[in-house]
Parts: sequence; structure tokens; C-alpha cells
Amino acid sequence: MTLPKKGHRKITVEGKKYVWNVTGNDGWLSLCVVPMKQQGNLLTANFSYHSVPVGTTKDGEQVHYLKQGLIITGYVVRQVILYALNAGWQPLVKGCLLNLVDIEQHIDLRLEK
Repeated sequence: MTLPKKGHRKITVEGKKYVWNVTGNDGWLSLCVVPMKQQGNLLTANFSYHSVPVGTTKDGEQVHYLKQGLIITGYVVRQVILYALNAGWQPLVKGCLLNLVDIEQHIDLRLEK
């Protein structure tokens, strides 16, 4: 799989270049990472939005809109790539795909508290 040129970002981890993008879906954020030289080798990970209620009504009820608490940055992407490499992802081996589940408990998301 190749990522569209528009909307992707570049990152270098351990001397290898990757491109990545994030899309929002119903209930989660999807991160896709591929090495620049072997774009068929896809790494994916899903994240919760970590949304928090914003504001209250006059009677103290929580407002029904939310503020997204997680932003996927290069810092998070680097951790995901390093975790995947340690888990056996081989980005330069043809057809090596990896979908990480429960990644949030293994990396620092730098969520505001």
C-alpha cells in the first residue's frame, strides 16, 4: 500500500525514512506508516481520541461536545515505529504488514492531565 502524497508526513527512525498519516474514524484515530523505499509494507495502529467533555450548562450538566485529547505527533509515531521494530516488523521485507493493537499502553502519548 502506498500513502497518498497529499497529507502525509516524513520521519526518519534509526536511519530509515518513513512516511505516515493519520485519519479520523468513528471512535478512533488510525495511524498508517510505510517505509519510503518499500511502500507495500504497512504498519497500522489505532488510538482512542481520549476526548474530554468541554464546559458545563447552567444547571451543571456536562456539555455534549468533546475536546480531542490526543494529537498524533512525530514523537508518538517514532515510538510506534520503534515498538513495531522490536515486535518483529521488518519494514524492508516485502509483504511485511503489522497492525498494532493495544499500543497505547506501551508508549508515552503525552496526554494532558
